[in-house]
Amino acid sequence: MIRVGFQVWGQGVSWPDLAATARDIERLGFDSIWSNDHFYPPTGPAAATPDAPDGPVLEAWMMLAGFAAETRSIPLGVLVSGAGYRNPGLLVKQATALDHIAGGRVTLGLGAGWHEREHRAFGFEYPSLGERITRLDEQATAIRGLLDGETVTVHGRYVEMDRARNLPSPIQGRLPLLIGGSGERRTLRIVARVADIWNGEGDPATFARLNGVLNEHCAAIGRPPGEIRRTVGVAPIRIRDSREAAIADLTDALIANGLTRQDASAAAEDSPLAGDEHQVGEVLAAYAAAGADEVMADWPAPFDLETLERLANIRSSAGSSRSTIRSVQ
Repeated sequence: MIRVGFQVWGQGVSWPDLAATARDIERLGFDSIWSNDHFYPPTGPAAATPDAPDGPVLEAWMMLAGFAAETRSIPLGVLVSGAGYRNPGLLVKQATALDHIAGGRVTLGLGAGWHEREHRAFGFEYPSLGERITRLDEQATAIRGLLDGETVTVHGRYVEMDRARNLPSPIQGRLPLLIGGSGERRTLRIVARVADIWNGEGDPATFARLNGVLNEHCAAIGRPPGEIRRTVGVAPIRIRDSREAAIADLTDALIANGLTRQDASAAAEDSPLAGDEHQVGEVLAAYAAAGADEVMADWPAPFDLETLERLANIRSSAGSSRSTIRSVQ
């Protein structure tokens, strides 16, 4: 059965509500909990502009530490830390400390960063896309070495380390490094070289194609493709008795997260994961068939317990590869 994780939005929400949804996600048997690493709300069409709007957002790694305290066994991670405002050595130390606190449950997620305003507002460099990928490459290489127990010396354009070591080691024998992004020429090549998990994007057909590109990059360097777990970020899930009711409910949730009614309605209409149990199950099955091991669903407040419970029922009834959510072969 395809795994389901949730990227819990830390914007416009209280800590008690965040803690409660983390407990619900674990209690209902889902597979992972992720925070999202932003300083300004990353939602709506204006978020990608230099004048992205303000809004209250809680810091991702502190929020994840809170999730570790509120849960017992579910895997945890940040989806994903921005290379532009995270020192790679400090990031490894944070992930390692949290891995000890959580009993070996942490994944370190890393991405190139795309939200221009949050970089510039807090004094971080925001170079061109190509340079951001170069920075991601340098950081991912250094992070993998530190996580593997190596002594790392780097004199790069963006990373400077002098005999750095990560001690103590994580609780896990190999703390996973997840890289998010779908750039076919460079990002997926970085994934093939150093990542344990890839988080991609797109509809099932797009994801299947990108999955094939990643396999090609693995073959080019002689790495078995099966060493990399494949995940995909998806829109918020809403399950109601009809698609119309699910879209209406999701629209209200997106409005509560700062979108205009027009933008919220358009985003909800675009989500293939707003519908009844059968409709949602069919989409998840399509991602499984496309090669995804896990979907990472956006999870905005106000958190919807009804969807969690109905999705848990879909999963519990999926007892074979012919179930609504098929097993990944």
